[in-house]
This record gives sequence, structure tokens and C-alpha cells, in this order.
Amino acid sequence: MNKNQSGPSVPAVLGAAVLTGFALTLALMAACALAVLMGGLPADKIALWADLCLVLGSLCAAFLAAKRSSAWQPLWGLTAGVIVFACLAILSFAWFGEQVQLSRLLINAILTIASAAVGGVLGARRRRQHKKRRK
Repeated sequence: MNKNQSGPSVPAVLGAAVLTGFALTLALMAACALAVLMGGLPADKIALWADLCLVLGSLCAAFLAAKRSSAWQPLWGLTAGVIVFACLAILSFAWFGEQVQLSRLLINAILTIASAAVGGVLGARRRRQHKKRRK
């Protein structure tokens, strides 16, 4: 890409990354729920498994967004992770209609931001390594 060309648009950077992270999170949560129902995972650790699924989904979204962006890669990754968290929070409020524990929501937000930051940095590093190999 030449320096006078602009980078990819916001939907191009965030669209596929957020959808992939969101789908991965939901698929992992469904797999964990099935494992709990079949007795493969202990039911008292559901919150831990849900957090792990959220962390992996936001890390994946951040990695993909940072890898696709042309500038400020870690920031794009962080944005993608936060959007995945927001989508899941809205879905959980609309779906279950249960009382929301603010402490649990805060823990999930912190985990998401941390994993998205890591994913953004990893995606940016991967992009730089790929650019160096092409030269």
C-alpha cells in the first residue's frame, strides 16, 4: 500500500473480526454448556468456563482486527474486543432477564479489555513480521 492511500475502512477492519470473535465466544460457550450437561465439566465452575470463552473470543477478535488494520493496530484490537463484550452484554441482558451482578460484569469487562489488549499487540506484531518477510 502506498503512503498516500488510506487504510481499510472501519467496517472492513472490525466487521469480520468482531463477528468471528462473537461467533467463537458463543460456540465455545455452547460447547462448555454441553460438556457441563454431559458431566464432563463441573457445574460449579460455569463462571470460570464462561470467562475463559469470553477471553478467547475477544483475544481472537482483537488479533484479527489488529492484523487487518494499517495503523494503530493495538487500538483497533482493543476496540474489537470491547465491541465483542458489548454485544455479549446486550445479548445477556435481553436473553435472560435476570438480575445483573455489577461485580461479575466488571470482572468480565476487565478480562475482556486485558485479553483484547494482548490480542491487539499479538496481531500488530504478526502484521509487522509478515510485512518484513515480504520485503
